[in-house]
Amino acid sequence: MKRIIGLIRHPSRLLARVHGGREAGMATAEYAVGTVAVVGFGTILYKLMTSPEVRDAVWNVILWLIRLITGINA
Repeated sequence: MKRIIGLIRHPSRLLARVHGGREAGMATAEYAVGTVAVVGFGTILYKLMTSPEVRDAVWNVILWLIRLITGINA
């Protein structure tokens, strides 16, 4: 009973017990790093896909596939 009352009187001890001690704030930092990484990767992908060279290459692949499937060599 004393242990429960001690945890209620000291909320930081209760939080430490629930969250596993010293790593209570790690989830927020991991989400932040993950978010920054995803935004960076998305920016690079956006820049690549909007460049004329990549757009032409993707279009040529699509045309090649259409020609391959239909057998039209126009």
